[in-house]
Amino acid sequence: MNHRELSKEIIRLTGGQENITQAWHCITRLRFNVREENKVQLEQIRALDGVLGAQFQSDQFQVVIGNKVAAVYEELEEQLKQGGVVRAEAEPKRSRGINAVLDTISGIFTPILPAIVGTGMLKGILALLVTLGAIQETSGEYQILASVANAAFYFLPFLLAVSSARKFKVNEYIALTLAGTLLYPTILNAYLENHLEPIRFLSLPVSIVNYTQSVIPIILGVWLLSYVHRWVDRFIPGPVKVIFTSMIVLIITVPILLIAIGPLGNYIGIYLEIGTSWLFAHSGPLTGIVLGGLMPVIVMTGMHYAFFPGTLQNLSKLGYDVLLLPLNLVANMSQAGAVMAVFLKTKNKSMKSIALSSGISAFLGITEPAIYGVTLKLKKPFYASIIGGAAGGGFITAVGLKCFGFAVPGLLSLPLYIGPDGGMANFWYALIGIGISFVVSFTVTLLLKWDEPDAVQAAAPTASEQGDATKSEQAAAATTSLASTASTKSSDQDMSPSVTVHSIEEKKGEIYSPLTGELVLLKELPDPTFAEEMTGKGIAIYPKEGRVTAPFDGTVTMIAKSKHAIMLTSSSGIDILIHVGLNTVSLKGKFFVTKVTAGQEVKKGDLLLEFDMQSIQAAGVNLITPIIVANTPDYLDVVPVQVKGVIPMNELLLLTVR
Repeated sequence: MNHRELSKEIIRLTGGQENITQAWHCITRLRFNVREENKVQLEQIRALDGVLGAQFQSDQFQVVIGNKVAAVYEELEEQLKQGGVVRAEAEPKRSRGINAVLDTISGIFTPILPAIVGTGMLKGILALLVTLGAIQETSGEYQILASVANAAFYFLPFLLAVSSARKFKVNEYIALTLAGTLLYPTILNAYLENHLEPIRFLSLPVSIVNYTQSVIPIILGVWLLSYVHRWVDRFIPGPVKVIFTSMIVLIITVPILLIAIGPLGNYIGIYLEIGTSWLFAHSGPLTGIVLGGLMPVIVMTGMHYAFFPGTLQNLSKLGYDVLLLPLNLVANMSQAGAVMAVFLKTKNKSMKSIALSSGISAFLGITEPAIYGVTLKLKKPFYASIIGGAAGGGFITAVGLKCFGFAVPGLLSLPLYIGPDGGMANFWYALIGIGISFVVSFTVTLLLKWDEPDAVQAAAPTASEQGDATKSEQAAAATTSLASTASTKSSDQDMSPSVTVHSIEEKKGEIYSPLTGELVLLKELPDPTFAEEMTGKGIAIYPKEGRVTAPFDGTVTMIAKSKHAIMLTSSSGIDILIHVGLNTVSLKGKFFVTKVTAGQEVKKGDLLLEFDMQSIQAAGVNLITPIIVANTPDYLDVVPVQVKGVIPMNELLLLTVR
C-alpha cells in the first residue's frame, strides 16, 4: 500500500485520531502517545504491508517503518491535523517514573535531530577536507561552512526551546525568548571577557555562565515556564491576555532561570561529563562489552534517549563523545554483519531481499529494518549481533575511541572520527572497531543454524489472510438477507460455486465501505433479522449522503426489484449484500436510482446506486444500511475493521478469516 493508505491504517488501528494525543517520528519509527493502550490493535498493525514491527516502550507506542518513515509521517501528520489530534478536554494518560523521563527526552530530542545530524556530518566532512588538503582553515569557504557546521550546537538552547515547548505544551515564542535571555550579550560577553562577578537582581546573584551549547538549563527553564504560564493565564482577563500574560510569565520565569535553574542545570551537565569520564576510567573495556552488546536492546526499548543529554553535553564541553555514538557505530556494523550473513546463507528469496536492503541501511546507521525484519525474526542472528557488538565495544573503549560530532552512527559518519588537529589514529581505531564487530557477527551467524522463514510464516496466518475470511462470511449473510427482502432470486445465485483456496494469496480479500456515514453494530439494529445475524455477519452504516459505491472489484450478481438492495461477488468469491435502510422494500423502488445492471463487472469505488435521503426519511423509513457478508459460513469469522465513528466511502470496512 502507498504511504497515505498506510498512515490511514496505522491511525485507525491505533484507536483512531481521538486516541492519539501526540505523534512524532525518529529515523525509523513513528512514535505515539495514546490515551488508551487497549484500543491499539498491535498484531494487526504489525501485519500491515510496510510495517516492520510495533511495540509499546516507555509508555510510547512505536511503529517501526524503516527508511521511509519520514514520508509516511508526512501523510500521517496531515491526517492528524485535519482531525485535530490534541483536544484540551481529554487528558492523555500520563507516564510515570523512568518512563516519563524517557518519553520526555525522546519527545524533546527527536525533532531536533535533523539539524544536529546535518551539521554534525558537515563538521566531519570539513575535517576530512582539511586532512586531505582540499581546503584551508584560513579560507573564506572554510569559515562560512564552519559557521554552518557549528550553528546548531552553538545555538542549541534555541532548538531545544522549541522542541521543549511543544513537549510541555507552552507557547514556542515565549520559550525562544527564554533561550534568548540565556544567550544575551550581557551575560555572554561578561563570560567571554572573564568578568565572572555575579550580577545582582533584587540582591540575589545571577551567575555568569556560558550557556552556548548547553542542554539541561533551557529544558528545565521551559518546563518551569509551562507551569508558570498556566498559573498566570488563569488570573488574567480574556481581553488583555495577549498584553499581560507573556510579560508577567517572563518576569517570573527569567529571574528564577538565571538565578537558580540555569546554574543548577549547568552543574548537572558538568557532573554528567565527570560521570562518563569516571565510568571509562574505572571500568574501561567492560563498559564497552556490556553496552556494545546490549545496544540493540537499548535502542529497541528507547533507553538510548537517556544518553542524549550526556552525549550533547560531552560534545559541547569536551568536543567529543566516548559513549553513545562510538558504541552505536560498532553495534550497527554488527547488525550489518549478521544480516549480510543471512543474505548469503538463506535460501528464502523474500528473506534474501529483505536482508540485502536492511544490510545496506545498517551500514548507513539505520538498523531497525535489520533488527525487526531479519535478526530478531530469526533470533540466532540477533544473538550473533550481540556478540559482535560486545567484541567491537570492548576494543573501542579499551583504546578510548572518540567521536567529534553528532551524526547517525554509520559508515558515512567516519569523518567525525578524524581528530580536529588532523590526526588519523582515532580514525584507524574506528575502522578496526567496526571491522571486529562486523567480522565476529558475520562469522557467528554463518556458523549458527536457524529455521528458514518459510516455516515461521506457516506457523500463523497473517492479518491479511484473516481479513479475507471475514469478507466471505459476510457475503453469505448477504445472500440470505437479499432473499428475505427481494421478491425473487435467481436459482443460479443459490448454486454459486464454492471457492477453493490454493494459496495464502488467494485468501486475501478486503471489503471497503460503500457509503460515507456513522458506523452501527448489527446487534444495535431494531430488525432482529440483521441484529441476530440470521443473514450473516457484517456491520451497518447510517449514511451521510445518498450514494452507494462498489466495495471491491467484482460482479453485480443481483439487484432487488425495489432497488434498495444490491448483491455483488468479488473476484475472490466474497458475496456482499448492501441493504439500504430497514423495511425499504415497502417503498417499491421509489426514491432509488440504480446505476448498474445485474451481471455487470465493476471496480472498487464505481457508483452503484443513488437514493433520496430526505424523501426516504420523510416516508418514515430508517436509513441504517446493513452491509452483510452473504456467504458467512464459508469463513471462520467476519471482523469489522472499526466499530465506532464516521467512516469515509472507500475506507477499509470488513475483513474475513478463513
